[in-house]
Amino acid sequence: MSNDEYVLEVAVFTVREEYVAKMPGIRDGLRAALKDFSGLIELDTFSPIDGGRIFADIAKWDTLENAMAAAKAFESGDERFQPYMEAIEELKFMGHFKP
Repeated sequence: MSNDEYVLEVAVFTVREEYVAKMPGIRDGLRAALKDFSGLIELDTFSPIDGGRIFADIAKWDTLENAMAAAKAFESGDERFQPYMEAIEELKFMGHFKP
């Protein structure tokens, strides 16, 4: 795969206060759910340095179509994403990018 044959999916979101400490386990569940979808290359998750509640995820997908399939499943309330959806208070940004 050359350097320009992937899509980055970036999500920045606020986590509900009661879920902040649970995010490592919740993200493990997210990784497991994403294994059901074709094309995930890598998922990097980022936590706030200042102890705040704004988190970020960056997923690398092989195609926009595969990225969109997972995003649509999430948006439609797919039960595999339920713990993650419950933890998110507000989606600040979600977008797809190419190199």
